[in-house]
Amino acid sequence: MKTRSGIVVAIARWFVVACVTSGIAFLVPTPTFGQKPLKIGVVNFQEVALQCKAGKAAKARLEKMADQVRKEVRGKEEKLVARQKELETAASRLTPAERQHRAEALEKDELAIKRLIQDKTEELRKAEADSVVELARQIDPILKAYAAEKGFDLILEARRPGLMYYDQKLDITAEIVKRFDQASK
Repeated sequence: MKTRSGIVVAIARWFVVACVTSGIAFLVPTPTFGQKPLKIGVVNFQEVALQCKAGKAAKARLEKMADQVRKEVRGKEEKLVARQKELETAASRLTPAERQHRAEALEKDELAIKRLIQDKTEELRKAEADSVVELARQIDPILKAYAAEKGFDLILEARRPGLMYYDQKLDITAEIVKRFDQASK
């Protein structure tokens, strides 16, 4: 009985393997007689955005914005710390009500700084997202023109989930950066 169930299992495995391998063969498009093979390219949008002149300018603008935010926040935090030290040194001379009032004002200002940080962080994220969308909008026609000129049937984004491996010969990122910079002049 044991050998009979072993045979059944072996046949079942063979059947599954046969189905899977034959199914995979049907999923991979192969050119039929007289048809040209599928031409595929891969582009790394993040690299294009970081290497092109417009992307570098956007990055510099965002870094400048972030520096301004840091300076603004740092200035407010320094003032808050100075007021906290002032309260600590003057605490013995103040009435309990006045001490309480100043402590509440400090807490209120501390919350305002936290809110400011949240708002500015969101503002920076939005500016970054807007920059990415604008770059994508500008790169898209260049990518499409390149694909049409070179006869590409499909261009994939290199960093998308599902693209596990590709031969570096398929990577057209450097050419897209070059053409984007030429078109931006």
